[in-house]
Amino acid sequence: MRFLKITFLAACCLLLSACSSFQFNLTDLMQAPKLSEDQAEIYEALTDAVGVSDVQLKYPKSGAYRSAFVMFDLDADGEKEALVFYNMPSWGGNVRIMILDHQQEKWVSVYDAVGEGTDITEVDFRILTSSGRYCLMIGWEQGTSENTNISVYDYTGGQLRVLFESEYSQMLIEDIDQDGVQEILLGVFKASAKMGSIRLINDTDEGLQPVSRVVMDNTITKFLRIDIGFLSEDQTAVFVDAYTSSTQIVTEIMVYTEEGRLVPLSGHAGDLDRLLVRELPVRCEDIDGDGILEIPVSLNEYNEEEREDDNRKNMIQYVRLSNPEALEMLKVETASEQESQESVLFSFAPVWTGFLNPDYGFRFQFPDEWVNQVDVLKETNRSEWVFTLKSDAAEPTALLRIRVYGQDEPRDVFDNVSYERLEKRGVYEYYAAVQLSGVPERMQIGMEEVKKRFSTVKS
Repeated sequence: MRFLKITFLAACCLLLSACSSFQFNLTDLMQAPKLSEDQAEIYEALTDAVGVSDVQLKYPKSGAYRSAFVMFDLDADGEKEALVFYNMPSWGGNVRIMILDHQQEKWVSVYDAVGEGTDITEVDFRILTSSGRYCLMIGWEQGTSENTNISVYDYTGGQLRVLFESEYSQMLIEDIDQDGVQEILLGVFKASAKMGSIRLINDTDEGLQPVSRVVMDNTITKFLRIDIGFLSEDQTAVFVDAYTSSTQIVTEIMVYTEEGRLVPLSGHAGDLDRLLVRELPVRCEDIDGDGILEIPVSLNEYNEEEREDDNRKNMIQYVRLSNPEALEMLKVETASEQESQESVLFSFAPVWTGFLNPDYGFRFQFPDEWVNQVDVLKETNRSEWVFTLKSDAAEPTALLRIRVYGQDEPRDVFDNVSYERLEKRGVYEYYAAVQLSGVPERMQIGMEEVKKRFSTVKS
């Protein structure tokens, strides 16, 4: 018996050690043997409808619906239909969509069509028209295409009817004007043309149509994120974070008007967008909880050599619009009025200044006395950052130390420095130590204040 166990274990080890030579078929692994009872019945109806038993199920890569089988009441009749995503290589490479109804105690195929891509990025259901019915949204991936394609369908009369199609690099769906119907924001970047734009898609008398298109600055290389939030207490805006180089991020802001249009701030204020730049891939955020989105910007300006210094470029300010009354000048009806009006001067004021490290997921807000008076040095061979008084001395005065440990990383002997645990998030655990000896009183900070000023960064 012992010999048999050893032989079995040895065989397992051989299989595991040679796993790189095996090409597992994920579809085969996830088919009938692992399906639920309902899914097995649907799968049987699918194979009966297509007339073969070797169909390949296709699984959305992201989003809330990750199964090849999606149950949803598409026609609002009170009963859920089954959507199945599959393909037949002999019929072509594109994904197919089959819709099945539950009739007389069994599933029956009522609709089957070829999709617009070889893979599905995501599936969703949203209310996008005044009909109040949910639309089916499918993101399609097509081999060599620069962008993903989105198709919006309405299911009526037993047919999927295409309402809207477009390519996109980034997408956000929100009910911007709070009327019960959601709008679509698409960020489209074409690397071949070096051009990016933001498109607002809304329900119109002619159906789902683009109602605004704003061309981005021609220096952007790809999108980081699109957000919708308040620019001021009563003004909704679209905040677009985009790369202009391998690390540099710019934020462009577009006001959402009462007419449901997008008006860019930068188009009315010269080089406004050039001010909203940072060297870190962090997004806009309501950092002080007042309901208004703030924009992170670099605290210092850099030359090319200084950009390699990660501690300087990690100095960040979050700013917000400080003269919202100027927004009234953007609310003009026609292009001729826009051209004739005087340039609008927008200004931004800081609400948070400090050090931010996105790689380790933390930030620390400086006391007012520290702004422009503190350097941050990284300890060699340790995930530790030392906040010091600015000085030309070989060993500047330390004010604060923040130490980060990874999951299962052994704790160091702290060399007579008293560290306290700040927080644990994900794989990281954060500690801090303050120093009072030799520090000017106005620059001193206590541990309780450190804990209030320390926070982790949203991914």
